[in-house]
Amino acid sequence: MKTQSQNARAVIFGKLNAAPRTQKNDELPEWYAWSSDDAQMRVDRLAKCMNASHTEIIRTDKGSIETALAECIQSNGFEKVLFSKNSPLAEVIANQCPETTALKYNQTMESLKSTLFQEVDASVNVIKAAIADTGTLAIVTGEDEPRALSLVPPVHIAILRESDIVSNFSELMTSPFWKDAGWDTEPPTNLVLISGPSKTADIQQTLAYGAHGPKRLVLILVKE
Repeated sequence: MKTQSQNARAVIFGKLNAAPRTQKNDELPEWYAWSSDDAQMRVDRLAKCMNASHTEIIRTDKGSIETALAECIQSNGFEKVLFSKNSPLAEVIANQCPETTALKYNQTMESLKSTLFQEVDASVNVIKAAIADTGTLAIVTGEDEPRALSLVPPVHIAILRESDIVSNFSELMTSPFWKDAGWDTEPPTNLVLISGPSKTADIQQTLAYGAHGPKRLVLILVKE
């Protein structure tokens, strides 16, 4: 014997199957990923897209990266900042920002969990590739660059050289970044693509930042 829910389901599918059908032969519009051989156009495109996604952009040159980072940390009053375990920037900030504790992600998640989720104000990492088309940072995570480093702290500070910006995702797949990560032989387990701070509109369709990750993304864009 059918249950009431099964009967209702049968009625619904009966109506759907009985409904008149029309066949559409409209061709899909042609679409091409954005692309440019002009390095400055790639920089401008990335900055425009990331600005639209509420990314805070600090521009500097390759000789002033450490100064720009120290000024960012000091001006925001960050007391604890987390770096990847092999980052030389941790020592730089420890020397230049005496009121800030520079930590390295050199422990297991279990050992670092309390500090990571409750005490760290910001994290810092160097981005090795970015996509101009969509304004997206690309990070291959692993032992040296744990996924939680860029996804957990409330503020994520990313350092990107303009020369590491590619036009689109297809171009990313042919770049040294892709090959160095081993995608052709032993693909990494995770690729993080970041196009702005964490945001959601799940509750009453009201946009809120920081619900599932960093509420701020600060990009130090380095001109070479």
